[in-house]
Amino acid sequence: MMKSLILGKISPEFIKDETLPQLLTPIFERYKDKTAFIFGDKKLSYEELDSWSNAIALQLQSEGVKPGDSVGVWYPRSMELPVAILGIIKAGASYVPLDREMPEDRIKQVFTDIQVKTYFSDTDAHIHCTPLSIAQQPKDIIPALSIENTPDNWAYVLFTSGSTGNPKGIPISHRNICHLIRSEEDFIGIKDTDIIYQGFSVSFDMWCEEVWISLFSGATIWIADATTVKAIDELSEVLTKNKITVLHAVPSILAIIDEVPSIRLINTGGKPAPSRYRKNGQNLTEHSLIVMDLQKPPFLQT
Repeated sequence: MMKSLILGKISPEFIKDETLPQLLTPIFERYKDKTAFIFGDKKLSYEELDSWSNAIALQLQSEGVKPGDSVGVWYPRSMELPVAILGIIKAGASYVPLDREMPEDRIKQVFTDIQVKTYFSDTDAHIHCTPLSIAQQPKDIIPALSIENTPDNWAYVLFTSGSTGNPKGIPISHRNICHLIRSEEDFIGIKDTDIIYQGFSVSFDMWCEEVWISLFSGATIWIADATTVKAIDELSEVLTKNKITVLHAVPSILAIIDEVPSIRLINTGGKPAPSRYRKNGQNLTEHSLIVMDLQKPPFLQT
């Protein structure tokens, strides 16, 4: 195995000719009876997730969505949100996620700029196409669509905030996201017994780490509602009550939460970590990716 002091382990086997649905198909079968998502008092198994997202892909196909199209997502935090996103990908389209609390003018600008074929929302953004409601969860098993899709097709497009001008779209191909999933899972080591806290906005790239990598690992994802994600002072209690084992968070959040016994792994970065998370007392660099296994030194809290 080759290694680089700067880049770490070099693993060309993680780059494959695959799409995100192809990557996840065996996972749905392997963990079909296991819980994939929890939202409020609702649970969704991997088999139900697979079938429901297939129904949504079929819905999009009936609306004229074809492989290569883009479909917008401007929808509240819910169980339906990640299912709809998976359905978009299974239809061969790329999803364009925007936070539900973004202003309508920003939605119009982004969706018009990329010319979405349609979009999922509970509100009309008054653009060139009308919003769709997400198809209801089917009672019967819905098989996957047979579509033409390639690893180099876009899986999704993330837009910048536009704070220095117009928002700019960054397309991510299936090959890109599948490579990230395989590589980061190898590095972080999410387990199928883990419960992951999902708190990032769908328009932020950390959402992909919370969701796609966790699904690939067969883990359970606990989705925080819109009220919970804002109640930072109650986060420690939420994590403890729901037995969260993996947390993806910015370092500023780590500075204000208490010790949570169930958490075994924290994935953070972008800024220096709080002093209690510093490695051997040393300040970690500002732009490091920091993965802390709280069950092993030197990251044990004191």
